[in-house]
Amino acid sequence: MGLIAMLISLIVLSFLYRRMIARDVPEPIGRKQAIVPVLLGLVSLPLSFIFTLLCVGGLIKTVGYAPADYPLPVQSVMSAFLAAGLTEELAKFLMIAASFKLFRNTVRNVYEYMLIGAAVGFGFTLPEEALYGSDLISFLLRMDFIAGHLVFGIIMTYYLGMAEHKKITNQGSSSKEYLFALLIPILMHTLYDACTANNKFLYHENEDMQMIGVVIGLVGALAAFVIQIVILLKYKKNAGELCSLRLLPEES
Repeated sequence: MGLIAMLISLIVLSFLYRRMIARDVPEPIGRKQAIVPVLLGLVSLPLSFIFTLLCVGGLIKTVGYAPADYPLPVQSVMSAFLAAGLTEELAKFLMIAASFKLFRNTVRNVYEYMLIGAAVGFGFTLPEEALYGSDLISFLLRMDFIAGHLVFGIIMTYYLGMAEHKKITNQGSSSKEYLFALLIPILMHTLYDACTANNKFLYHENEDMQMIGVVIGLVGALAAFVIQIVILLKYKKNAGELCSLRLLPEES
């Protein structure tokens, strides 16, 4: 079933990504600039595994963190943060930075920066679906939030792009934008996984606690489904304006 999840993701995300590229003006990005960040997104998944091992090992070594010592909500949030929210978004951030470094002379505007974020999220999704979409529940949850990594990448690069735009146009400090670029995707990702994949209520021996976990999971999945659509529609509507926010210095 994991391969089916990956194939469906490939079809759906290819459609969304191609539609995003088509809205780039005055002309769409080139093929190399479209494809390379997707390939780097593939690399970000194994990189996130390394970060997870380092984070978990470091936390246990430095503070003696033991999940069983904490209430279930704390366990859920910490597990989601260490296994996904922090580590996966950090891995994607590094691949986004590498992509922008490669194409720093051709990324013309904030929207094209966001295309890099979408591409890295797209690439990250494919192997993740193959690994984690193997059973029916996981498959349904992942299809519910199929554009999740793409959306997280868009949000991250919107703020990174705005930070670069402010620097180029001398509009003051970009500290807030850089902070939001990391904080918002990490927070959203952590909350989603705390409600779903890392929801510790679902594994409790008490049936009442399990039912609470089911409710939390359904609410989280529904919220994620709605949020991804709202964000995609928002940036679709604002594509023209975002394309007008330049990232390359004006020619003299």
